[in-house]
Amino acid sequence: MFVDTVYKNRRRVLKHKTGSGLIWLQGNQEVGMNYHGNPFPYRQDSNFLYFTGLTAPGLHLLIDIDEDKEYLVGDDLTVDASIWVGDLPLLSEHAENAGIKQIIPAKELPQRLKQAVLSGHHIHTLPPYHGYQSDAIREYIGPEHPDSMELIHAVIQLRSIKEDREIREMENALTITAELHRAVMQACDAGRTEQEIYARAMEIVLKEGGRLAYNAIMTVHGQTLHINTYQNQLKEGQLLLCDMGAENQMHYASDITRTTPVNRIFTTRQKEIYQIVLDTLKESTRKIRPGVEFKEVHLSAAAIITDGLKDLGLLKGDTEEIVEKGAHALFFPHGLGHMLGLDVHDMEGLGETFVGYNSETKRSETFGTSNLRLGRTLEKHHTITIEPGIYFIPQLFRKWKEERKHEEHIAYEKLTNWMDFGGIRIEDNVLVTADGHRVLGPHIPKEIDEITSL
Repeated sequence: MFVDTVYKNRRRVLKHKTGSGLIWLQGNQEVGMNYHGNPFPYRQDSNFLYFTGLTAPGLHLLIDIDEDKEYLVGDDLTVDASIWVGDLPLLSEHAENAGIKQIIPAKELPQRLKQAVLSGHHIHTLPPYHGYQSDAIREYIGPEHPDSMELIHAVIQLRSIKEDREIREMENALTITAELHRAVMQACDAGRTEQEIYARAMEIVLKEGGRLAYNAIMTVHGQTLHINTYQNQLKEGQLLLCDMGAENQMHYASDITRTTPVNRIFTTRQKEIYQIVLDTLKESTRKIRPGVEFKEVHLSAAAIITDGLKDLGLLKGDTEEIVEKGAHALFFPHGLGHMLGLDVHDMEGLGETFVGYNSETKRSETFGTSNLRLGRTLEKHHTITIEPGIYFIPQLFRKWKEERKHEEHIAYEKLTNWMDFGGIRIEDNVLVTADGHRVLGPHIPKEIDEITSL
């Protein structure tokens, strides 16, 4: 964790932005995978991490804004429990590390919250995403307790603007991710399985003391956007799409995608589609700077992809009209990028509408662009992903063709021969600087000649 003053300052600003009342942040608990004693891999709540730096399960943070008091809530480990997990820090030690002066045993939390409700205090809570969080809110505060919009907006304002120390941690995570992606590219040979290559990448992550920031995508079926199975054997002529990012020991995420032809040899078609995606990534990155609306960068990326596919005879007509109608989304059905930080989709648990949009930038209802997680105007020290892609999705193709959807723009007769292509996505992580941008982390090969020469 960082030094305690980092967390004390963050909480001080949080109190100021929230206004008044009582803030209750729930840390995460261990959750049983198939029974209580066999838990899922544990990871602390990112908001709790941001304001305390504490990773231990079963903790809560109470902040009384009006009295300017902070309390860490939890219990010391029992002797019986320590037999199984060893000696762990006391609650008082956790509090000292986080710069919190007062502690409360967990059994006192319900009564404190109920008393606060009876006294007319407004209790600020964030949207729960675990059942035990929802149960606690219902039991301690009431079944109709709403999420606090004041707290949601205050947290987003703080976490959206990355501190220099956070950027360093993200780049540390990217050093692990860069190494694993190079290993994946070098192992992308016919006869190997996705699982074998995945295992090589995980060896690097674990060796560096990290973990995955999200479920990895390692597939020769890149047209399936979030596939998480790894049983296929690589064959010559296929593409391996690897979307894999490490989380470092400070819990900051990275999110990188590279697409490599099996044996690192591009076919003519693969090279043509790959170059369109790479050009889109480069041009989109060039547009990144403070004051730019990311929704417009996405639409510009859609136009570049459209022009490239028009050159191949797969789309036809006016580019602006194609993008406005959403016909391009047959090939590019997702958004260009999202916020990145302690979460791979940073703060998504607080609501994409609040994180990625605001009163000036509204979410599109058009298929494809509606999946854009980030549309708002960019600010200095936003950290984002840029991840254009082109996909040939058989089920979507069949559906649109049967509906004769956008047939004035889509060359369905030519597309029939492309349905075994798969998909290509190339992704970088980018920092918005004072006057432009910087691609974060070490260089990861993405040029065609870089890949073929590996």
